[in-house]
Amino acid sequence: MRICIYGAGAGGGHFAVRLQQAGHDVSVVARGDNLAAIRADGLKLVAAGEESTAHPLASDDPTDLGIQDLVIVTVKATALSSVARGLTPLVGPETLVLFTQNGMPWWYPIGLPAGDAIPPRLPSFALSEQFLRTMPAERILGGLIYSANEMRAPGIVVNNSPGANRIDIAAITMPPRTNVEPVRQAFRDAGIASPEVTDIRAAIWKKLLFNMSGSVIALATGNKSSISKHDAALGVIYQRIVTEGLEIAAAYGYSLHSELVPEEMLRKTLDHKPSLLQDYEQRRRMEINEIVLAPVEFARAAGIPAPTLETIAAIVARLARDRGLLA
Repeated sequence: MRICIYGAGAGGGHFAVRLQQAGHDVSVVARGDNLAAIRADGLKLVAAGEESTAHPLASDDPTDLGIQDLVIVTVKATALSSVARGLTPLVGPETLVLFTQNGMPWWYPIGLPAGDAIPPRLPSFALSEQFLRTMPAERILGGLIYSANEMRAPGIVVNNSPGANRIDIAAITMPPRTNVEPVRQAFRDAGIASPEVTDIRAAIWKKLLFNMSGSVIALATGNKSSISKHDAALGVIYQRIVTEGLEIAAAYGYSLHSELVPEEMLRKTLDHKPSLLQDYEQRRRMEINEIVLAPVEFARAAGIPAPTLETIAAIVARLARDRGLLA
């Protein structure tokens, strides 16, 4: 399979090495020092104390890479507005395009199941006009990454979750009109779990509930996500946010109360620094809109009270704005 990773950062770089090792024809779109390092020395992955190197074709110009079978867009949501034009030379009539961003995705309103509540108008939803000019909705896949990765240096990715890497993938249109199984199998062959997913929007809400609680509290306090289970007062805040989030999701047709229990979610919080906090510390643009402010807007549009979520959303949005990291 010809696979292009659009954005060879921490997560994309991890995928690029694994997929090339599994025998796929992998290329990457990268830029700056990262691109220079990949061209000079390859893309290095450090996992479980072992280092491996891949040598994908790398360019900052997608026209160098040609039509692909699969394009995996791994840039952060904050960079998506610059991606649509770059995808054009990579996408042919049979190309599948997989988007893996955190938070509420730009494609959420496209192909909604019959009976789902209409979501509020978010600025990110306007991106659909650009992307749908390049690819039809039935060729678009949504993805959720469960993998802890960081860039140690340009061209060097460290995977901090060896043996526990997963990506959930499904078509965004309901009912699906695309066979996603070959894409899932490609990841499985690369040692990355990819279970069958019947409803990608339900999966979106599940991950969003974890991010809008533990990750946001970590950002607000400058601690790892696990601070919520070590600090009793923060644990109460965590559970309130999750409880509000469950009500918001239910208002849009996704009742997750039987699957996600706040107390159990709190016990499972990971001892790692979430990407929101990493971006804040490294002064990179932050996914505050997608992870925090979007569910607030969903709550308001549905008339669901969410005072705890609104409070912490206002705090972290202010933190980000004061550093110029949130438009």
